[in-house]
Amino acid sequence: MLRKLGCSWVAAHRRMLRGDLSPILLTSKRCLMPNFDLCWKCGNKRRNIYDLFCDKCNVIQRPHEKDNFFKIFSLPPKFSVDVPSLQRQYRAMQTQLHPDKFANRPEDEKAVSAEFSALVNDAYNTLTNPMARALHMLKLHRETILESDKSTDSEFLMNIMELNEAIENSKTEQDLRLLEKNNQAVLGQIVKELEQKFEQNDIRGAKKLVIKMKYFHTLSVKIKEAKGNKGIVD
Repeated sequence: MLRKLGCSWVAAHRRMLRGDLSPILLTSKRCLMPNFDLCWKCGNKRRNIYDLFCDKCNVIQRPHEKDNFFKIFSLPPKFSVDVPSLQRQYRAMQTQLHPDKFANRPEDEKAVSAEFSALVNDAYNTLTNPMARALHMLKLHRETILESDKSTDSEFLMNIMELNEAIENSKTEQDLRLLEKNNQAVLGQIVKELEQKFEQNDIRGAKKLVIKMKYFHTLSVKIKEAKGNKGIVD
């Protein structure tokens, strides 16, 4: 199989470990990308590219996906996520990727496990955070939100300005607790609306909601800072 592709990733990898780079001349464009159907260590065909380890040599495999965090956990790309189920899968994967399990393994396998573990952490932190998850889904739809992307709703912006002033002028713990409760309620409503927008594939509508969501997320940060300045502990 490797010979048919015109290159051997296993042989190339072994030459690189010896510091011999000269023979690695890739003459075929098909050789520029690794074949995840094959184990990078033993070269045998893998039973399932989603398995963390090769079913033949039991060596940790390289991440088959780095851009779509949903695929890392074999999840459909939906804004509505079953967080408890995701948490269980995350813990199971990190147990398998724990550094202690690779303490006596070769350096190349340690490097792969460390890369995979970092990727799983990043994916989990993104998918369990509604704001980060929404931004990730926009990215998957080739949409991004720039610093220059602001709401043009004058009434909305006036409301945000008044809320900022309320945070700055808050004098008691009760004031901040109420502001925090109301802000969380608004964020919760935006999350529900985002679920509908993404479900309907209304990406433009979802983007507008995420822009508004960022304002309330900023308010959350300011409320937390104000609580800290007043010595209020949750």
